[in-house]
Amino acid sequence: MHLPPELRRTALEHDGVLTAADARAAGLDRAAVQRRLAAGVWRRRGRGLYTVADHPVTQRTKVRLAVLAVGPRAVLSGTAAAWWQGLADAPSSTITVTAPPGRHASPVDGVRVRYRDLDDAEVIVRSGLPVTCLPLAVLEAALEDSITIVDNALLRRRVSLKQLTTAVDRRTGTTDAHALTRIIEALGTGARSAAERVAVALLEDADIDGWSANHPAAGYFIDVAFPARQLAVEIDGFAHHRDATTFQNDRKRRNDLIASGWTVLNFTWADLTERGDDVVARIRQALSDAA
Repeated sequence: MHLPPELRRTALEHDGVLTAADARAAGLDRAAVQRRLAAGVWRRRGRGLYTVADHPVTQRTKVRLAVLAVGPRAVLSGTAAAWWQGLADAPSSTITVTAPPGRHASPVDGVRVRYRDLDDAEVIVRSGLPVTCLPLAVLEAALEDSITIVDNALLRRRVSLKQLTTAVDRRTGTTDAHALTRIIEALGTGARSAAERVAVALLEDADIDGWSANHPAAGYFIDVAFPARQLAVEIDGFAHHRDATTFQNDRKRRNDLIASGWTVLNFTWADLTERGDDVVARIRQALSDAA
């Protein structure tokens, strides 16, 4: 069944998705839409939402449909917004969509709706879909998923620390403000000392003793050392802080410690804050192996 050229272009540009408004703009009335549905060349995906049958239903198709299903002025947010802009491996199993406060959409499977106001500067359009701007997207992705998404964005120079700080300032007074501020603090120049404090807190909470912070060995100061077992726990900085020289120095430091008889465990900020139980388990195992 013939599809008007402009509607075909829209479908291709929008991941196979068409809306009732798209159909009307192309001159198709309700009867024409029903004929296409009956013939199987279009498939209904929700109220006023369709996909063309000859286009694969991709992850992008599903995400676009999720946003459109929430309703007018809906905005893709969080990890899914970072993914849409090329800065996450996957959109996450539950897609976050922002909708204006005061209206409540019908539940959509796999979608978490946040009812809140967004500043105009916080919303952009990418591939025809409203999404939160990249600084806010990666910050909220850090809350939903991992801070490594923010680190990767900084490393690839897709965002700057100044842009992230501005994004946090815009969220002042919101429920996420404190958590977002903590991310900025972690990313700053005091990141290593903050990570060391988290590591110490994990050890104390797990009742693991016998350690010493900033312990001298092999010409270095080990972040957290267990001298009696020659176990060194080293905290890796964020990737965006590390140039080639820093990377080389870190490798030399590790090799020198190992050559001096130390077992070295390296952990990142994400390990400490998102996988604390695993960090503790690995330290316990290393201590047991060295006994």
